Amino acid sequence: MPLKEAEEIRDKVKVWLNQEALFKEELEDENLYFQLAAEYPPKSGRHLSIIQPKNHEDMLVVFSRIRLADPHKAALSSMPPKEKERLIWQIRYDLLFHDTSFEMESDESGLQSIRFMREIYYDGLTKNKLMEAIRENFKCELYIVWKFQEHFGEGQANKASGPPEPMYC
Repeated sequence: MPLKEAEEIRDKVKVWLNQEALFKEELEDENLYFQLAAEYPPKSGRHLSIIQPKNHEDMLVVFSRIRLADPHKAALSSMPPKEKERLIWQIRYDLLFHDTSFEMESDESGLQSIRFMREIYYDGLTKNKLMEAIRENFKCELYIVWKFQEHFGEGQANKASGPPEPMYC
């Protein structure tokens, strides 16, 4: 991909993010043509990136990650194995039918985070498509937050319905 084309796409996306008060900063990475950091919803503390990979020159990726808070990691690891497995499979099944792809990141102690990626190919890149991708990632993250609140007793009606800050990176 010519650098000029990548710069034009970057500039267009940056304008759209600024129009919606989502743009935070531009980051450098040698494996990317560009990376734009954004925040959705605005002023929420929930961060995402719009990246242009060098190895896939005709698409952007809207990327976000939700890290499990320590109390949720502890609660998950203390669950009986069958029940924990059932919960993880339910989350997988529920996320499967979204346009956003996901990856569960685990280590020896268990589930640590979930990454969300939504690809937009250049031939379909519009402001509307970008905003749809950003909203879809957000809804997937919100689903995880609410699922954990529901399952571990933190989601009763008398509690705040917003996502707890510690889960976001």
